[in-house]
Amino acid sequence: MITRHWWSPFATGLLVVAGLSVAASGVEAQQDLSTYGYFSWRYEKVFNEPGFEGGQIVNSTAPREFSTPFFNLMFQHQIAPRFTAFVNLSGASGAMDVRNLWGEYAFSQKVNVRLGKVYRKFGLYNEILDAVPTYYGIEPPEMFDSDHYLISRTTSAMVYGGFPAGDGTLNYSVSTDNGEGADIFEGAFPLGWDVNYKFGGRSYTLGFSGYTSGGQTNSDVGVGEGSPKAGVLPWMAADSFNVLNGYAEARVKGLTLQVEYARANHEAERDADAVLQILANTDLNSSQMARFLVDPNGSTTDPANVSTVGDYTVQTWYFRAGYSVDTRKGEVGPYVQWDWYENPETIASKKWGGDNEAGVADDGTFSKGTMGVLFRPIPQVAVKLDGSAHFYTFHGEKVSYPEIRFDVSYTFGF
Repeated sequence: MITRHWWSPFATGLLVVAGLSVAASGVEAQQDLSTYGYFSWRYEKVFNEPGFEGGQIVNSTAPREFSTPFFNLMFQHQIAPRFTAFVNLSGASGAMDVRNLWGEYAFSQKVNVRLGKVYRKFGLYNEILDAVPTYYGIEPPEMFDSDHYLISRTTSAMVYGGFPAGDGTLNYSVSTDNGEGADIFEGAFPLGWDVNYKFGGRSYTLGFSGYTSGGQTNSDVGVGEGSPKAGVLPWMAADSFNVLNGYAEARVKGLTLQVEYARANHEAERDADAVLQILANTDLNSSQMARFLVDPNGSTTDPANVSTVGDYTVQTWYFRAGYSVDTRKGEVGPYVQWDWYENPETIASKKWGGDNEAGVADDGTFSKGTMGVLFRPIPQVAVKLDGSAHFYTFHGEKVSYPEIRFDVSYTFGF
């Protein structure tokens, strides 16, 4: 994350959308009502993406795509010295969506209670993911890609704070909600947590995050309704899972280094009828057929041939590095990224609940390398250009394809 010279009232607003209420913790004085926002314009193009036709691999290039992936408007009201209310509205989809809506009471810097629709504290990026002007890179780490989330981004009740410890600060958060699914299962008690230690003048961060479903849960979407925005796949009748995440960050002068690893263990039961819908409407590879069916060469319409034992593990890690240089024309920040992701259970079709990265690979595993540069002519404007390459195994062959992205973000405050 680039933080060398963009701190200002508009930056405070971006920290607020990230869920870091500086006013409530007493770190920064703030007006009674603060309004901030940002939006971005983006160009993307994918080249030579592999497909399978007529028994052979065929590459195709997608049309260029223009989009406005972010438009956020945020309001934070300091109701009283210890009470804060916050709303984060997103209009990027063409319809206004409430991303965050919470109220907070600050007992002290050590204990704060936040209730509503809250971005959970989890790793380095969950809280700041929407605030694209403030960090290196255009796309999120794969663990927060919108078609294969490890857990949902939001929670309903969170207690957090920080304690002085040595030459740094030990920060914590604990959160709970109704769970990941559309239904509330009797006896389930989901719990999320995050602990990190910031030291060296807050230049270094070491932390761990975790989540447990606290019992069985299900998906937030049905089969055929798209990819889930939480951790459970839509063809599961029930799923009990936990996530463990470790992360580290160093920011030394202009250099930023980040690394994060997460593992999600699922003890799941597949819904036989849902699996039959997937078999009837998607093309699964041989590995996926072997997972979903008792006899991969047997019936694809008989529920008795569906394997209902759906235990699986998702793993992912990434490394990011960037270096910020101030020039007469503005701030320049070259960066590199490497992502690795593995999910053997997912499928390729996003419409039917999968994703078109891990789900396309024979073994559910892919890697992505990225190189790019950020240019900030003024603190409120961020221009980013980068290119990525995906690497995976497809129908027994090692394949790859490139893509390019150009993103311009604007931040405002009044």
